[in-house]
Amino acid sequence: MKKVSIIFPAYNEEKNLKLIEKELFPIIKNIDAEVIFVDDGSQDNTIKKIKCLQKKRKNILLLEHKENQGMGAAIRTAIPKCNSQYIITMDSDLTFHPRHIPKLLNKIEKENVDCVIGSPFIGGFGKDLQWYRIILSKGVNIIYNILLGQRITAVSPILRIYKTKQLQELELVSNKFEINAEILAKLLIKKRKIIEMPAKLTKRKYGESKLNNFKEIVNHLKLMFKIVWWKIKK
Repeated sequence: MKKVSIIFPAYNEEKNLKLIEKELFPIIKNIDAEVIFVDDGSQDNTIKKIKCLQKKRKNILLLEHKENQGMGAAIRTAIPKCNSQYIITMDSDLTFHPRHIPKLLNKIEKENVDCVIGSPFIGGFGKDLQWYRIILSKGVNIIYNILLGQRITAVSPILRIYKTKQLQELELVSNKFEINAEILAKLLIKKRKIIEMPAKLTKRKYGESKLNNFKEIVNHLKLMFKIVWWKIKK
């Protein structure tokens, strides 16, 4: 199995870092993996906790933003630093469990595709997940499907595996949660092969969600207009 970089954007996630240590590392112990944390201007002890993890494990890289910029900015900061064949992106709150990592790796190699998306619309949602979040995500996905001309159930969730070289070739601009939709759109414009697999989405155990529904709707609308322009240019 080839080397993989696992990117975790992190903003005020000190409590979840203990969960990551417990849930992630036993799963990747037999995988050639580097774990990249991007602290996105945290105001708690997130950086301190990551540095403690670094003392225990050699395969952890910490990147820092002095101010909070958003998930997209964190992912864009990490991508050029990846030294691997594959990149996996995950939330630091582990709403998608690390048990999906080996499945993503096996899927991308077995199916010989360019990207595999972990879809909760196939894998299911936790019982305690807010209903309006599911409806909002489904609505956004429908519009993106129309724009992109391809049926994908999970356009905006973060859980994915990419080929590193292909991801590093993209000129990405998004700073917020819409980064995942932007990446997908630009891969499809380049005729990359993308498939989905089941992945259950659950509610975070610690801390508060960074998602602002109104702002994200605005950001997605802006991105949709950009996608139309990119397709016209193409």
